[in-house]
Amino acid sequence: MDKDKKSIAERLAEYAASGVLPMHMPGHKRNASAPYLSLPAASVDITEIDGFDDLGDPRGIIAESERLAAALWGSDEVLYSVNGSTSCVLSAVTALCREGKPAIVARNCHRSVYHALEIAGAAPVFIAPPKTECGLWGSVTPGSVADALDAHPDASAVIVTSPTYEGVISDIRGICGAAHRRGVPVIVDEAHGAHLGLFGVFPEGAVGCGADVAVHSLHKTLRSLTQTAALSVSGGLVDRAEIRRRMAVFGTSSPSYLLIASIDGEVRSLLEGRGRSLSRWLKAVTETKKRLKALGTLAVPDLPGDPAVFGADPSKIYIDSHGAGIRGETIAKALRDLKVETEAVYPYGVLAMTGEGDGEESLRRFADAIIEVDRTAEKREPAAPDKTVFIPERVMTAREATAKRRVSVPLGEAGGKVSAGYVFAYPPGVPIVTPGERIAGESVREIREAQRSGIRVVGVEDDSVYAVEK
Repeated sequence: MDKDKKSIAERLAEYAASGVLPMHMPGHKRNASAPYLSLPAASVDITEIDGFDDLGDPRGIIAESERLAAALWGSDEVLYSVNGSTSCVLSAVTALCREGKPAIVARNCHRSVYHALEIAGAAPVFIAPPKTECGLWGSVTPGSVADALDAHPDASAVIVTSPTYEGVISDIRGICGAAHRRGVPVIVDEAHGAHLGLFGVFPEGAVGCGADVAVHSLHKTLRSLTQTAALSVSGGLVDRAEIRRRMAVFGTSSPSYLLIASIDGEVRSLLEGRGRSLSRWLKAVTETKKRLKALGTLAVPDLPGDPAVFGADPSKIYIDSHGAGIRGETIAKALRDLKVETEAVYPYGVLAMTGEGDGEESLRRFADAIIEVDRTAEKREPAAPDKTVFIPERVMTAREATAKRRVSVPLGEAGGKVSAGYVFAYPPGVPIVTPGERIAGESVREIREAQRSGIRVVGVEDDSVYAVEK
């Protein structure tokens, strides 16, 4: 082994000491002041010994903690996950969706939703939210859900993401009303909004709006370790026992008690503090956005005022550079030079993810860096935001496509062929094309634009994609 190559542990330690400002997940922002975040890992790394319950069949201290979590989010029942929100999504979707039956799905859902639909053998009926003025996915409307359910009255579930990666919130109350009037349950991937609705600090969350199932990633914005999540279940339209069974199927049988302690610690901390840490966080973000209103070259879009947006999570800070014609990767590099690392890069913009662990000092430093980049950035010809909404033609289900023989096809020759794999820009992990869909020119152009922008595209290898062999 090359002695000059550092181990992952060495690189983590080096990065932690580097002074880089983390404007990305996890939400604790490497602040280990909370007791449950400062536990020495090896000393508390145990298995399901006497007195420590069993995550797969909780009846003791884990069950009690899950009851506290249900009180926190206001749901009937909460199930913990140490396999992230992905495990929760897989469990909920496969428990509710049936093979060959339609499921109403927002096109901008995370890849885990698509993987779950593939496993279930469901037939997704996609609805596409409109795009915002700066080219982001907007809100799913209750009307589009109602129309889809009227066209597919045998649908097994409605699945939406709210908030989106960038913080766009949909009218979940209206969506639930439309679905429940037809006896259909609603699954909300609220991975990026575990903080919503808590103590009335941020906008109302999915549980409060009537969602039957809501998925929360505690690590994304709250102060819990990466890979921790929870699944909220409410109402009488879902089989809770089946969902819990699925959680055991998709979850590890050797859960980390360090991660379980992290979830429990954050839940108790929030309940005991009555949301004071959330209020401090929101105040710091609000002040930061006030400062950034003075930007001259870059801009923070007014998402709440956008006609394609129902509501927005104020904790996300999206920096738009279309007006300046500056590529997102250019902004990210300039911020990196100032020791600020953002969450994601877009063709013309960057996303800063704030969290409960952020305070006035860290957000002031972020604002200073953005203002410096804004002052020194070389303005170019404005770029028009891509507001195209396109859903590829579905030829067969994802399960059918992945079961067939596949061939590697150069991207430039893939038009018209049926995809045998997923292609998505990561982050955020929303598919551009999925198995069983016909690869169209619009999809190829979107892939090319992501590649030109320095965004990682998963599913393209050596400039080729997988297609179903004829």
